[in-house]
Amino acid sequence: MRAGTVCVAQASAQKSCHSKKNVGTRCSVVPLMFERILNVLWCLLGLATMVNAWSMGLTGKFGPESGLFPFICGAIITACGVGLIFKGSKEAAPNPAWPRAAALGRILGVVAGLLAMAATLPYLGFAVASSLTTFVLLQTVERSRLLESSIITVVSVAVVMLVFGRLLGMNLPRGPWGW
Repeated sequence: MRAGTVCVAQASAQKSCHSKKNVGTRCSVVPLMFERILNVLWCLLGLATMVNAWSMGLTGKFGPESGLFPFICGAIITACGVGLIFKGSKEAAPNPAWPRAAALGRILGVVAGLLAMAATLPYLGFAVASSLTTFVLLQTVERSRLLESSIITVVSVAVVMLVFGRLLGMNLPRGPWGW
């Protein structure tokens, strides 16, 4: 009988711990501390990005250098981290709802597709590797129709090759076929 009393006492303590008047008790301290540490880490990540970007150079004789955009991104990350620190949360966030098995499978499918693209890029070239990856991901993750996936694949790869390969003059990896 004593064990049943302890379980009831623990259950009522958990319920009262999550009530609004007990915010700041030991129950909500751990998630709040984790959130504060995470906000400080965002600030440190932004500052590290800014320092690294500064070493690449921000501006030069002919305009912006390669460090300008990462510097701006680092400043935005730092500002957001500072905003999260000062805004803060008065109570712990509830446990997140993790994705179901199907959603988790789609997430892992995207990661696997990107890893496969990175692995095949030197051998197949950008056009073929990105076309295969885009088409397979549209078919498996998005479950698009065949014609829709084909059109999206051709248009998106052509636009990326036009913008980066032709307009910006970047050397995209070429496959054994020369494109």
